[in-house]
Amino acid sequence: MRESRNRDGSKALFINNGGERIQRSGVSRLVEKVATQVGLHDPNSDRMENHFSPHCCRHWFTTHLRRAGMPREFIQELRGDVRKEAIDIYDHIDRKELRESYLAHIPQLGI
Repeated sequence: MRESRNRDGSKALFINNGGERIQRSGVSRLVEKVATQVGLHDPNSDRMENHFSPHCCRHWFTTHLRRAGMPREFIQELRGDVRKEAIDIYDHIDRKELRESYLAHIPQLGI
């Protein structure tokens, strides 16, 4: 199906029905439509936590791939990042994981 739409040989991972690289506005509409259908997005709410945007999706995607151990170069390629450091803003330290890691590694210090 992709081959029939990709007449110009686009290298883009995601293409639209016309075979062109999907644009930012198309991604936003699609993500918000599906998020609304599953109850993650309320376009009528003034509360930030009731909205699910492509940014939220990208954040979730990156965070979970990093926690699952995917190499950062692979995530960088999937995200289309030019700057290596772009992934770093998605690294968040879970306090429970930090505590468990600390307790597991502190004996190795010989203290």
